[in-house]
Amino acid sequence: MNKHTSDRPPTRIALVGGGAAAVCLLDRLSRTPGRGRGTVTVFEPSGNLWRGRAYQHDTDAVLANIIPAEMSARAGDPDDFLRWLGETGLDHGAGDYAADGYFPPRWIFGSYLERTAENAVGELSLGGWPVRIARDAVVAAREAGQEVVLTTGDGQVHTFDYVVCAVGAGRPADHYELAGNQGYFGDPYPLRDTVAAVPETADVTVLGTGLAAVDAVVSLAAHGHRGRITMASRNGALPAVRQRPVFPEIAHFTPAALHAAAALGDDGRIGLGDVLDLLARELDGHGADPSVVLAEVFSLGEETPLERLRRQYDGIDGADVGLRVMQHVVPESGPDAWTLLRAEDQEFIRENHYRAVMSLCCPMPPANARKLLGLHEAGRLRVTGGLWNVKPLADSGFHIAADLGEYESDFVINAVSAPSHRVPERARPFVDSLVEDGIGEYHPYGGLRIEPSTSRAVGAGRPHRRMHAIGDMGAGTLFFTSGMPSVLERADDIVRAVVEDITAAAPAAPTTPQETRA
Repeated sequence: MNKHTSDRPPTRIALVGGGAAAVCLLDRLSRTPGRGRGTVTVFEPSGNLWRGRAYQHDTDAVLANIIPAEMSARAGDPDDFLRWLGETGLDHGAGDYAADGYFPPRWIFGSYLERTAENAVGELSLGGWPVRIARDAVVAAREAGQEVVLTTGDGQVHTFDYVVCAVGAGRPADHYELAGNQGYFGDPYPLRDTVAAVPETADVTVLGTGLAAVDAVVSLAAHGHRGRITMASRNGALPAVRQRPVFPEIAHFTPAALHAAAALGDDGRIGLGDVLDLLARELDGHGADPSVVLAEVFSLGEETPLERLRRQYDGIDGADVGLRVMQHVVPESGPDAWTLLRAEDQEFIRENHYRAVMSLCCPMPPANARKLLGLHEAGRLRVTGGLWNVKPLADSGFHIAADLGEYESDFVINAVSAPSHRVPERARPFVDSLVEDGIGEYHPYGGLRIEPSTSRAVGAGRPHRRMHAIGDMGAGTLFFTSGMPSVLERADDIVRAVVEDITAAAPAAPTTPQETRA
């Protein structure tokens, strides 16, 4: 470290939230040169430090939904998680892709996150960046000149140069106001506790048909449940089945190509036709038929959920690689495509194809699809759309109305999506204060408005260089925020922006006598 670097005042960074995003941020910061000296404070009031809600200790039936080769928490080192699995003596990610055991339980990935965080904290401390863990909830934030002041629930005040809002995803929305009723589980996780409280022969309805609902069903089955299970949602759309992966070299549907296409327009944006054209060229370059992918998007609802599941499961090794290319390219280029898309085209997709797009880009492992199909064939699983009412009965149980008719169920497990604002209840005072202070503003489709290239919070029409947001808090702007590849990319953007800002704010180095004479 040269004298000029050491003359900078220590930089103070706060991470509000200590889950997977915080791990990625710490690891990236620990390996970034030019950061000078500083401190990091991680505020995490829950018992799931480094794991977050997604990767907390839970039953082995709760699987990761992304292949191990794409779950590294280290930018630039995609094999890090796979190496860790091997070093730990675990064989997940090896052998037959479709077999049980290929996708690891999520709690195992949580253990990897803990290891990664511990290593990053050690590296940062050795490099002049001690990391402090504060087991307090942040309840307020305000700008004070060139600083951000945070207040915790115990009334303590802390001042920082940069703050990252990494509060994670919200809990399921209670659409039918069932909280407090016996037999109702408002949050499925941890599922080891939920399924243990459900009698083996009980009739169970799982609200939702997304990935969390799939977790609930396979966890019930793994625990020995023998009663009827109904998955019910408004749209009835199950996640697609993740096909056997391919790792193509992306040539056309790249972030650079998307930005180049946008630069040709008068408004710096692209239309849906431009996106589809680049995507068709990409698929065609890999010998895939673009119409097959488009048919998956536009045909949602033309089959029953279980017919679609069976067809997709049977096709995981299909000759056309279009969906496999999509599953590789969307995490890489999807956020760029979305943020460059014109507002009217974004609105069209949200209103007409949101569920289909989410189903394809957030697919389930083949092992889970096989378990759902087996339960259905045994007469123990139904899947329905058209859910419109759930109400408690006078004594116990619930009355449910959906497309398949009206029926009664003993237990209800709520596995629907988080509320549309996507802000966890515990973090709401903090995020509200950001908006009230003008540091940020709510996005109408969830979370905070952010600047796509840096994830800086946008308030009063401008990005605030000292406040960033990551994960579900950027869902309204970026659309694609789930999964480690997206989190890792956003963490890389944030650390780069912070270090560039630190460097730009540093005082100029003094001129030497020789330089003066020159």
